Amino acid sequence: MDLIEFRPELLFIGMSLPFTLRDDSGQILLAKGQKIETKLQLTGMQSRPRIFVEIEETGEGVRAMMAGISELNRANAPIKDFYKFLNVKEPNKSVEKETGSLSQRWGDVESKLGGLLASFQTTSDFQDKILAMDQVMLRLLNQDATGSQFLLFNRSITHFEGYSVLHSLLCAALVNDLATTFSLTEDERRTLVCAALTMNLAMTHLQDLLAQQKAPPSPMQRTVIDTHASASSLLLAKVGVTHDDWLKVVALHHSPQSGPDKLLDWPRIPKLVRILQTVDRYTAAMSPRKSRSGRTARDSVRCVVLPAGETKHDEVGTALVKLLGLSPPGTYVTLVNGETAVVVRRGLKPAEPWVAVVLNRAGQLIAEPKLRDSSREGFGIQNTLSATSVKINLNMDLMLKLIPRGVLI
Repeated sequence: MDLIEFRPELLFIGMSLPFTLRDDSGQILLAKGQKIETKLQLTGMQSRPRIFVEIEETGEGVRAMMAGISELNRANAPIKDFYKFLNVKEPNKSVEKETGSLSQRWGDVESKLGGLLASFQTTSDFQDKILAMDQVMLRLLNQDATGSQFLLFNRSITHFEGYSVLHSLLCAALVNDLATTFSLTEDERRTLVCAALTMNLAMTHLQDLLAQQKAPPSPMQRTVIDTHASASSLLLAKVGVTHDDWLKVVALHHSPQSGPDKLLDWPRIPKLVRILQTVDRYTAAMSPRKSRSGRTARDSVRCVVLPAGETKHDEVGTALVKLLGLSPPGTYVTLVNGETAVVVRRGLKPAEPWVAVVLNRAGQLIAEPKLRDSSREGFGIQNTLSATSVKINLNMDLMLKLIPRGVLI
């Protein structure tokens, strides 16, 4: 893809783009056919140091090609050297190169999402940055799904600070992992991930506050909680999100959904909403607050596999158990021999994960975590624990090295 620099002063409010605007890495800023509708959009484009379009899409591209031919002739150079005389730019494939350990890279994603959600009102390319974040997350999950689950779950259930961002990241990772189970298209997968990352946009600060607050929500806080789904969707539209399904899923993610007996037969939007709200409820139940400890993994599973008042097992809840086991990676358990361990990955059976012992039978910290297969006699799971009951700081890089690799059969 050859790019040519475009003069941003040629853009104007009301303009329907006859070309796609890109940054210097080739990433889409505004797609062909989109309209520049607000001064915010226009200012966002014109304030960029440089913007580019594909050379084939503009009259300027044709003029650049003609100028290149003229320069080629003047230099009496062979035709194979044509591109040396053409003022175009190749996309910078090294942009956003990911470096560092898995825990460091997820830390970078967490930081970037936190900054993006905090500054959404002044971020002109908010939609594109969320879409780019989906791709970064997808690469990390494809590289190490179990390690990523371990990191995100453990951080989400052990930290009060930055709850809103951590919760959104964990939900986004899980809906991504469930995409294959429910035969989602790539567009549906991307829609769910982006909705998970932004579903609480209207109450990000309040969510963080409530995680630290010991008192119940005030009437004013309760109003924000009750209206945040629709409010978040409206805010997303206001800052330039144009993907209709994304907006709908966010708006409905706390609204009851129903459909045919099998979720695969549900209409597109209700199906996506049901997946997201089940994941949302499951992860929120395990997260601690200053007002309460997070639920144990076992209790959290019960609330989504067989919700209160239901007689039929929930398909999404059942799929989560199949994906993660009864105790997800990163959560804590006691073994029948009295040791305390952290789950590192699911096992062949949902109730028999691989774990790493971190406290001995006397509740004392051991120097080096010991890997156990809980399916073996003497190492079975006795109880699941809330994270707040285990006072320990894990060495994440060491824990990741302990995780058994390979496909379970």
